[in-house]
Amino acid sequence: MKTTEQHSNVVVRYIFLTIGAISFCLGTAGIVLPVLPTVPFYMLTLFCLARGSERFHRMFLESSLYQKTVGAYERDKALTLRTKLSILTSVTAIMMIGAYFSRNIPIALIIISIVWIAHIIALAFIVKTQK
Repeated sequence: MKTTEQHSNVVVRYIFLTIGAISFCLGTAGIVLPVLPTVPFYMLTLFCLARGSERFHRMFLESSLYQKTVGAYERDKALTLRTKLSILTSVTAIMMIGAYFSRNIPIALIIISIVWIAHIIALAFIVKTQK
């Protein structure tokens, strides 16, 4: 019995696989670049792979990238304080580098600030802390 709703049209399946591959690349880049959100891109990857290929869908669910970024949060609906601090530390460091190189571009500094504040709000008030 199939566990996913794989599309019956081959062309549509390839479209889903293409979108899934693109969102996977963007999500993976988001691990290093805090401006790109990892979790939404990985969720889109999961959706597209489920419709494109049962084998790729299963491989993605079992991958360490998925397990480390989305799997733990999806399973527990919370992150440990250590994980939150690790995320915030890396986001802050990378954004400080970006801010340094963008110091003469006010709109870039505003965007970096908004994204940084959004990370703090999300980690402090939206994402639960696991005991």
